[in-house]
Amino acid sequence: MNTLLQIFSHWGYITECQLKELVEYFPHTKVVIQWGRNPRERLPAWEAIERMKKVEAEDTDYVRSVFFTAQDLDKLREVFHVAK
Repeated sequence: MNTLLQIFSHWGYITECQLKELVEYFPHTKVVIQWGRNPRERLPAWEAIERMKKVEAEDTDYVRSVFFTAQDLDKLREVFHVAK
């Protein structure tokens, strides 16, 4: 829950450590990967980690940020009873 509160306070942006923890507890939660050159991708958290490793290992692009969509962030706040 503490990790989610940190993500809420950063307007849905997720660090690498937070993403690993999300995968542990909420692996099917969808996140958005914003790439340096490629179009954004919306994937389950567990798949996002694998995708980022693959793309960066191939040296075809880099990750600019990972975040929840505004709609998903609002739904999570509602479910966990966290005020905006």
